[in-house]
Amino acid sequence: KGGSARARHAGGGPAAALRGMAPKAKGKDAKAEETLPDEIPEPDGLENPPPPPPEADSRILRDLGWEVFQMPATYRKYFYSKTRREARVQAPYYEVLGLLEGDFATTTKEHIWKAFYARRVAYKQMDPEGSLTELLKDEADQDDWNLIMEAYHVLDDQVTRAEYESRNLLPHAKAQLVGLRVMHEARMREEELRAREREASALDAPAEGE
Repeated sequence: KGGSARARHAGGGPAAALRGMAPKAKGKDAKAEETLPDEIPEPDGLENPPPPPPEADSRILRDLGWEVFQMPATYRKYFYSKTRREARVQAPYYEVLGLLEGDFATTTKEHIWKAFYARRVAYKQMDPEGSLTELLKDEADQDDWNLIMEAYHVLDDQVTRAEYESRNLLPHAKAQLVGLRVMHEARMREEELRAREREASALDAPAEGE
């Protein structure tokens, strides 16, 4: 699918950011601290990037203005909306179900079920008796349907819903996620600059060969 839907890498490794953050220990704790390494190594086995996450091909996310990216080193996925200038660690589940995200605090389980059922009707085939089957109308919608199911299961459970809102929607979460947005936008600017430099080098190459 189009390049705009592919997951990209952004940001830097976490090891440098974690150095020197802990307060200085005293007494016996100081001796124990001396045995700790100066740097926290990056996780092993992540030299080769994994394939883009399946959400990278989601039409729902694309229509909502969200893209999926991956962190370097860890390759953990995150989501970014250029129109909103907002980043988050999980997909916009309320909007994936067709609900207004701004009303998340007053959204009930009944609202969530009705929204999910509407998605089922839109995506699933009906048998001759008029009952919904488990077959998709379009097999190309499998990634979107998986995302819909994920959104429903997270929001239908009180515990996972509270955790989701705490990590993505509540004021303290939005304040913390500003750092992710700033990092992402800086990385995108760097990639754009490098792309321009490569393009300029490619244009200059024929002239040098003449």
